[in-house]
Amino acid sequence: MKRTALASLAIALALAASPSTALAQSSKSEAILGAPSALALLIAQQNGTPLAPAAYRPTSPSSQGFLTNAVLSYLKPPLVSPIAYDRPNVFGSVALAVSRTPLDYRWRKVERARVSGAPAAFASALRNQPALVRLDTVNRYVNSRVTFTDDSRQYRTADLWSSAGDTLRNGRGDCEDYAIAKLQMLRHAGFADRDLYLVVVKDLVRRSDHAVLVVRAEGRVLLLDNGTDLITDAANAQDYRPILSFAAGRVWTHGYQRAVPPVTIAQAPAAPIVTASLNDQRSRNASLRALSTGFNR
Repeated sequence: MKRTALASLAIALALAASPSTALAQSSKSEAILGAPSALALLIAQQNGTPLAPAAYRPTSPSSQGFLTNAVLSYLKPPLVSPIAYDRPNVFGSVALAVSRTPLDYRWRKVERARVSGAPAAFASALRNQPALVRLDTVNRYVNSRVTFTDDSRQYRTADLWSSAGDTLRNGRGDCEDYAIAKLQMLRHAGFADRDLYLVVVKDLVRRSDHAVLVVRAEGRVLLLDNGTDLITDAANAQDYRPILSFAAGRVWTHGYQRAVPPVTIAQAPAAPIVTASLNDQRSRNASLRALSTGFNR
């Protein structure tokens, strides 16, 4: 009852104030309620400055049956690099298109598979929601319904990529199964194929292969991981080294920009001539050779 009274008071104060004051008041109500208010979103839209959250951390409904709203922190992150709309330059890398990879067969088996039944209906019902709400809801939906299980235990094979239908029906899967299930559900929720990337990475902390879903939304590139319900900006993920990315019938490997030291020409009349070029930190073949079969958490 105390929380309801505080919420009503905060919203009443916001409605009575000017747009700038109302936005400040709605921020206070967000602090009290632990959720972004519809008022803040409306004011931002009217002012032409949509709010872009740095992270979207949901909470679970309480045991008493009260719906606890998701917590959304409106912190504009520093711009690390321009967003590429035709390739997944994720985790500080530069994506390089390739024609073939060792994982093509696995990807083709699940790329066009469509989720059906209750998961499909659930995802389709989200189409009119804001992009970040759709991402958060699908991320939590899959994370809560799938128990991490190695392919060696479930299928007696080192690595098998499952469709969303199989993963959600069995309630078990490993990291790429989580990512594929989210990818296929987000298609039903209205996301374009070109904005959904299955990314195979090297986890530098665990020193193991891993797979995540990366989504382009709201002018940012966001990371959905099976290990957490927290959605973060991919630019802030420092522990992942991308190896391969798959999306919309295309595949990329990843390199890194490295500035070449200045080169001084001996007989140059004035200042040294400085050259800079894009060099891959690892070659494409080296990237593919580094990929082992089987994924970890």
